Amino acid sequence: MKHMPQLVTADVGIMNGVTNHKFLKALTCVRRLDLCLSLSEVADPPEMIFHQLVELNLSTCVQAWWDLLTHMLQNSPKLQILKLVNVRNNRVKYQSTIGIPDDWKRPSSVPECFQNGFETFKWTWYKGRQGDREVATFVLTNAIHLKTATFLPESTDYKEKYGMLKELASLPTPSPSSQLLFD
Repeated sequence: MKHMPQLVTADVGIMNGVTNHKFLKALTCVRRLDLCLSLSEVADPPEMIFHQLVELNLSTCVQAWWDLLTHMLQNSPKLQILKLVNVRNNRVKYQSTIGIPDDWKRPSSVPECFQNGFETFKWTWYKGRQGDREVATFVLTNAIHLKTATFLPESTDYKEKYGMLKELASLPTPSPSSQLLFD
């Protein structure tokens, strides 16, 4: 696949069988990207900078989606909107997100996008597991321009939801104007 500088939006959904993610290089100019794929099958993902990426919708229903999240945060300096969604190709909602391991490899440094204009974080079907909390904590405590963080929990149990909200609300955020929304 060749470089496509005129492409503005892309929706990529590949469940398995991918051993080469070089095709993503063709998408490095997009402003909005929906991704449902795993980097776990690739030993060394190619270094790609998404210079124009403003909005990323990342599916949490594929294995090792958290590695792709780390990769995209480190390589998307203009990212403003991040949505973690439990759908494949924005079409089918799944019953379960794949859990983040407790030893999630967070970015080695605070991503450039967190220091620039990262404003919106939304997590659909948030479960509040240890790995989930680590990702949420990393975003909430490092995104200095964050305006809104929305969590839509999978649980319908009010006590469980309240416990998640209480824990997230206790995190120190670098942006005094940020809002935590819990639906």
